[in-house]
Amino acid sequence: MSISQSRAASAYASVNLESRANTSGGIDLVILLIEGVLDRVKLAKAAIAQRDIAQKIKHVNKALEIVSEGLRAHLDVAAGGEIAQNLDDLYAYCQVRLLHANSKNDVQALDEISSLFSPLLSAWAALRSGSNDTAVQSLVDVTRALKSVVPSVQRLYGANAYGRLSAMGA
Repeated sequence: MSISQSRAASAYASVNLESRANTSGGIDLVILLIEGVLDRVKLAKAAIAQRDIAQKIKHVNKALEIVSEGLRAHLDVAAGGEIAQNLDDLYAYCQVRLLHANSKNDVQALDEISSLFSPLLSAWAALRSGSNDTAVQSLVDVTRALKSVVPSVQRLYGANAYGRLSAMGA
């Protein structure tokens, strides 16, 4: 693929995602973003298996961008209560694991991210289709369960971990 074809494909993909997001509600956008993370993790794992470092870096970096700029940056932790705080902690942890996976070619770290995002995707999909108290409670339960299995970034990397992540642009 030539450089101009690559740019055109990238622009098309961007417009396609933006048009899907604009016609979708907030829940649909979150689902699209989580699906994007899962797709990029899968592609990064394939690149590691093929020893294609450039593609691995590209896919892990895109997953990081989706988590940091798409999912985490738009959380309103003050207004979102427990769910938002649990999601913020999850996203911070996944950013660290993505950085680790990228630097160490660690497929297990990528598998861990998939195992964390898959139930979250299911909970958001249930919320989209249900829009009732049961679906909301399911999202609460999933975020609580994920929080219980995910070590705190601060516990793993010290009290200034969030500050260092922010300073790194993560």
